[in-house]
Amino acid sequence: MSPHRKTTIRRFRISNDVLLSILEYLDPPSLWRACKAFRRIYSLTMEYQSLRYKHELAVSGMKDGAVAYSKAPPISRLKLLLNYRKDWLELSWNHELRLQISLPAQVGSSGGFVHQIHGHEPFSTLELSELPSCRKNRPPALTRHLKFTTSVIDRVVVDLAQALVVTAPLSLPTSQQGRIGIQLHFRDLWSFAKHPRARALTYEFSSPSSAGAAIVRMTFLVCGSKLAISLEFSDGRNKHLIMNWLNFDARWLDDQDIQFLDETYLLGASTRSGSAVVSLYNVSKITSISVVREFELPPTWSNTIMKFLPNSSPRSDISQPSDALFYAAPETRVLAISSTPTAISHSEFYPMNWLFLKESYFRFPSRKDGFRVSWGQWGQYSLIKEIDVHPSAIRGPCVVGTKVFYVENAVHSTRSHAHSNRSSRLRVIDFSPFAEPVEYPRGWTSVGPRASLIPVESRRSIPTSSVDGLPVKDIIATEDNIVLFLV
Repeated sequence: MSPHRKTTIRRFRISNDVLLSILEYLDPPSLWRACKAFRRIYSLTMEYQSLRYKHELAVSGMKDGAVAYSKAPPISRLKLLLNYRKDWLELSWNHELRLQISLPAQVGSSGGFVHQIHGHEPFSTLELSELPSCRKNRPPALTRHLKFTTSVIDRVVVDLAQALVVTAPLSLPTSQQGRIGIQLHFRDLWSFAKHPRARALTYEFSSPSSAGAAIVRMTFLVCGSKLAISLEFSDGRNKHLIMNWLNFDARWLDDQDIQFLDETYLLGASTRSGSAVVSLYNVSKITSISVVREFELPPTWSNTIMKFLPNSSPRSDISQPSDALFYAAPETRVLAISSTPTAISHSEFYPMNWLFLKESYFRFPSRKDGFRVSWGQWGQYSLIKEIDVHPSAIRGPCVVGTKVFYVENAVHSTRSHAHSNRSSRLRVIDFSPFAEPVEYPRGWTSVGPRASLIPVESRRSIPTSSVDGLPVKDIIATEDNIVLFLV
C-alpha cells in the first residue's frame, strides 16, 4: 500500500514588470474590473499614469481618442480628463462666451456649431460659429466661423463627421391638394457647394395631405447615409420622411416621434390599438422598411405626447472626431423618452415622466423575444423619473453620452402655485457606467431591477450675470459645452 502524499499548493508571485505588461493590454472597463477585484492591481494602476488614465476613462464612460501619444502623452490626457470629469459633475465652468445675435433670426445648434439664419428677401445668410473644445485643443481663439449666402432657408442641420450641411425652407406655397412642397439642399460644410456624396444638390418632396393644417415645426436627424425630416402640423399630427440622402430613396412614417439607433435600425414612438408603444424599425432598405419588434410603454403614457431625447455623443467609434483626445464611449449611451400630458389642468397635477435605459438594449433584435414585448418584461431594464415641476418651466432635457442636462426656470410650483423668486437652475443626471451604488434620489417612481443605471444628480443656480436675469428659452448640450439661448 503506497503511503499518503500531502498535496502541496505553490503560489507564484508575478513581478510588477510582468503584471504591468499584462495590464497594458486591457481595455478601460476590463482594467476597472481588475482593480475592483485585486488591491495590488489597483495600487499599480494608481501609480502608473498610463494605467490610471485608462481607469479614469472607464469611470467617466469615455474612450481614448485617435490623437497620437507623441502629441498628447497619457499624463497630459489624464490631467485634462480629471478636470473635465470634475467640472461636468459639479457643473462648474471657467470660460463663458456670449454670442450676440440680431433678431429676427432662426437660431440653433448642431454638429458642434451654433447656426443663425437671417432672411434678406430674396435670399438668406447662414452663419456658423464653431463651439470651443478642450478635448480637441480648440480654444475660442481657434474656433472656425463660416458665413454663406443662399436661397431662402429656415432650417439647417450640420453633421461635422461627414462635412454635411442640409438646409430647407420651412414651407413653400400650398398646392391645390393641400400638400406643402419642400426643397432640401445637400451641401459641403467647407465650400457650400453640392456635397460630393449626394446624388444631387437638391431634393424636392411634398408633405402628405394636411387638410389645411400648416407646418409649425420641422426638424432634421442625420445618421450616416440616413436622414429624417420630421414635420409637426398645427392639428397635432406628425409625419416623418425617412430617406437615404445618397440615392434619395424615401418613405413616410406616422409615429409621434422617431430616433435613429444606427443606419440600420430606427425607433418610433406611437399609440397603437390604444396602447403606447416603441416600434423598432429596420431601415437598411428605405423602400422596404419593416417593424422588427414593438415594446409596450406604461399604460398611463397612452394619452401623452411622447418624444425621444436625442443623444449628441458619437453612435459608434467610426463617427467619433479624429482630433479628440477622448470621447464618450458609444456602448454606454443612454436612451431617453419623455412623456408630457396633452393637457394641463389647474385642478389636477399632471407630471412629466422621463424614461431612461441603456441604448444597447435595443441593439440586439435577434434575441428570443416575441414580436410584442410587454412593459412588465422590458421595463425591468429601465428607470422612470417624475418631474415635479410644471412642464412650461423645463428647458431640455439634452442627453450627452451618459449625462442628462436640463434647466428649471423660476416659475410657480404645480402643487403649491406659490411664485418663486429664485434664479433658474441647471441640473444634471449622470449615469456613469461604474458609479458606486447609492440610494435613489426622490422622484424615481420606477426602478427596474435589471436597469444597471445609477443616477447621480447635481444642480447649481445659473448666475444672474450669465443670463442677465432672463429665463432660459432653450438649452443645447455637447460633450464640451452647454449652450443657453436667451431672448
